Amino acid sequence: MKSLINSFFNYKSIFISIILTFSLAETVGQLNQVYKVNTSSAEQYFKIADLLQADIEPKSSDWLALFNSSVYEMMIAGNAIDTSELKSVMKKIFKPSTIQFSLKDLTPIEKHHLNYLKNETQLKSYINFLKSNNTIDSVKSLLYYYLPKKYQVDEIFPILHYCNYGTSEATGFGGIVINDLFLSYKIDSYKMGLLTAHEAFHSIVSMGFQQSLKKDIDFKYSEFNLLFFLQNISEEGIADLIDKPMLLHKNSPLYNETKALVENDETLSITYIKKIDSLLKSALINVNSLNEYKSFAQLANIYGQNGGHIPGRFMGLLIKEGGMLENHISYVQNPISFFLCYNTSAKKSGGKYPVLSKESETYLLKLQDKYLIKED
Repeated sequence: MKSLINSFFNYKSIFISIILTFSLAETVGQLNQVYKVNTSSAEQYFKIADLLQADIEPKSSDWLALFNSSVYEMMIAGNAIDTSELKSVMKKIFKPSTIQFSLKDLTPIEKHHLNYLKNETQLKSYINFLKSNNTIDSVKSLLYYYLPKKYQVDEIFPILHYCNYGTSEATGFGGIVINDLFLSYKIDSYKMGLLTAHEAFHSIVSMGFQQSLKKDIDFKYSEFNLLFFLQNISEEGIADLIDKPMLLHKNSPLYNETKALVENDETLSITYIKKIDSLLKSALINVNSLNEYKSFAQLANIYGQNGGHIPGRFMGLLIKEGGMLENHISYVQNPISFFLCYNTSAKKSGGKYPVLSKESETYLLKLQDKYLIKED
């Protein structure tokens, strides 16, 4: 499930300020809507697909309507979608006069669009279902257990966008969720709102993290890269509690993919937690030791995997098993809380799992005091 592996990993940090500005403005403009569900990109995609299937060449205005939709506009800006490639792929898959391909020769992106062709009737019905049923309440029923009361308000519930992502992905941050329609359809057919609840957690908590930062921070400073990395681990650690247990049931449509995803979680996570402990101890002694890591991505690749899912997922489970989940949820936007709650739980394991050193705890608290607004 690539949504939980990448989640805009490559350009999230580059475009976060643009997207945050966009999404906040959109949220304010839609506060009074009962359902914050936007399927316009998916609907326009199928309008073009229908034209191609009728062997009618879409007009430039048809393509522009798709590319100028809010979701595609962001994804194009972030180089997640190449408009020329998208046109070519859709023509290859949907246009009868050009359908002369062997399934084994198709690229992963082409196979993904083929799923839209094969499931077109079901996906169109699903679009209508999303708009006419209690989509938001289904998401809230899965999500709100993992959020404090201050975040359980309609004003900050994200706008839910559905589109052809180009692959089975979804992401959430800065007041929005972007779901691949086909992936969402598969998961919602099993448990309504499950994929969206995971991504909505990211959307809401990432905004909370942004708002909890002190003013006049140098975001280019290596120490902030570390804090942002810890935040990613923290978010993934709790978000995975929402959907992974259900997706690991044998009747889950993503059972095999999820089982493969979590394989060796414990072993890998123990290794990374020990490495993070060494990193934090070094930073306490000399904060300039962090300067060798030039970017957030470099930290994420050396001290974790899959954008923070490893070791976050393992740490989140241990926090829950150690009875510390409720404590962390009260400060869920604060990554330092996540690591300290993990440490409390790890200490209860009797040496089975790695405990962060006193030096690391001291540095984490210094990091918190330096960058985060103190909460009552």
